[in-house]
Amino acid sequence: MKPLLNQAHGALKNLLEDAQLFQALLEVGQDSLPAELKPHLIGVSFEKNCLLLQLDEAIWATQLRFYEPNLLGIYQEHFPHLELERVKVHILLQAPAPTRTKRIITPPSDEDAQEMLTISRKIKSPGLRDALKALSLRAKKNAHE
Repeated sequence: MKPLLNQAHGALKNLLEDAQLFQALLEVGQDSLPAELKPHLIGVSFEKNCLLLQLDEAIWATQLRFYEPNLLGIYQEHFPHLELERVKVHILLQAPAPTRTKRIITPPSDEDAQEMLTISRKIKSPGLRDALKALSLRAKKNAHE
């Protein structure tokens, strides 16, 4: 059991180290950009000899193109062993926040309230009978407000 825990601990440690590395790479990239562009660079990674920059919206990709040579140079200087030669930009679209639609509730009419009261008198179950009476009274009250 203990070797399994040690392996899991080692895997978690590796994941944490990877996360810290990618966070550091992101910070290097963001620090090289102007203030309005910084928050839109949301990820940095490498694929073969390519620097991958991830943005949150396509509109910022055009502006980022002006800074690509500078970014590539910075990463080439700090990570020469990666032998980076080019830059690719990926857009990672954020899922839009769900919009809540407001439901319009129409109260029962006077006729509906009266019908509920009539039905409640025929119901044998006390709980259902009382619920229909209460609903009928509430519907009448709301109709007159």
